[in-house]
Amino acid sequence: MSEALFEQIREHIAEVTLEAVVAHGALALLVEPARVLEVVRSLKESFEFDMFLDVTAVDWPERHPRFDVVWHFYSTTWKVRVRVKTRVTEQQPEVDSLVALYGSAAFMERECHDMYGI
Repeated sequence: MSEALFEQIREHIAEVTLEAVVAHGALALLVEPARVLEVVRSLKESFEFDMFLDVTAVDWPERHPRFDVVWHFYSTTWKVRVRVKTRVTEQQPEVDSLVALYGSAAFMERECHDMYGI
């Protein structure tokens, strides 16, 4: 069932994703920073990803862009996870907040800002 759902998601957001692969039983999406909110809204409203699990960042000092920002979501309807990832530069470490969609994002976004400046 999850493969069929993942394929529906891929088709639905194909124009705004850079990459969509299944890794470790979860769909992993790579998107541009400006498209994160759009993709996450679609996951929540169209595919019932009703649970925001976490957000973190990964620092790759030798790579450009330097940082990955990674969000994890869960659907209590479908019992599957989705990971959304974007890349931001050290000079412009900004992504849209998800607090309007998931109130629980506030604390984790603050933590990500405190640790990485994103």
